[in-house]
Amino acid sequence: MLFIFFSTFILLLLQSVISYRIHGKTLTGHDNLEQFSAVKADLVFLGSSRCRAHFDPLFFDTTYKLKSVNIGVDGHSEISMAIIRLKDYLSRNTTPKFALLSFDPFVTSGDLKNNVNFVHKNDFARYAFLPDKKDLPLVNYFKFNYTEKYVPLYALIKYAIIQDAIFLNNEKKWVKYGYDVHPENWDTVAYPITKTMRDFFSKEKDRFTIISSLDSLKSLCILNSIKLICVQTPVYKIIYDDSNFLEPQKICKELNIPFFDLNKENIRDEMNYFYNSNHLNLLGVHRMNNTLKSDTSFTNLLIL
Repeated sequence: MLFIFFSTFILLLLQSVISYRIHGKTLTGHDNLEQFSAVKADLVFLGSSRCRAHFDPLFFDTTYKLKSVNIGVDGHSEISMAIIRLKDYLSRNTTPKFALLSFDPFVTSGDLKNNVNFVHKNDFARYAFLPDKKDLPLVNYFKFNYTEKYVPLYALIKYAIIQDAIFLNNEKKWVKYGYDVHPENWDTVAYPITKTMRDFFSKEKDRFTIISSLDSLKSLCILNSIKLICVQTPVYKIIYDDSNFLEPQKICKELNIPFFDLNKENIRDEMNYFYNSNHLNLLGVHRMNNTLKSDTSFTNLLIL
């Protein structure tokens, strides 16, 4: 009994020291919940890696005079994750005036209670032990179990992030305000020019659940007096087709959500604007931003 008590005390002490050390810091660049506490943004961006790589808060700050933050979650195109992430942001901040969702054929509904996408779960394991009330929805979304929540150091060791937690190896690698900038050109050897990303488009059978989830996000925004806007960003022409990329606009029209399609032919036809088939590089983001800047209807929508 004494040995068990002493061992538990040592583990708890180490967990407490590590938790204190990493508080307010990031270990991997994805676990950025605390980095966005009290930023008091006017505009937040929601979505997956296409959100993180395509929406530069600095552009919106300077162009529209709106303090912006990108809270997209890499690898998670589910609207359920967007809802979780927005709720977490609201628990730490004043309410933004606008929420911009990256909405395209890659988006799915997801499930708040029965999530099956555990991409980057290891990055969020730092929040698993005795989770704060703010972190609990995301901890439950990733289905961290009883042992991971109540045994000191267990989650950090199991998900192989204890070394990062101790040494903070990646602390300086996270990007300011969530924008994941990619200045590189497309490496077609590592990422061949193929149509394989079309396999990840949502299907017609998913339409009802996508509408339902998007309506839930809209309701959350209305409840908090946030204006929800949906934007579709470019893909390279090899994976573009009208039938899939017109569908998001139809859904938004049904739900009376403002929708802006930036998937313009003069962008998607230029390989130099992409670092793979569904992500713009820095040059492409600048080109997209110029397109958005010239859209007076979008500008008028953001007038406070």
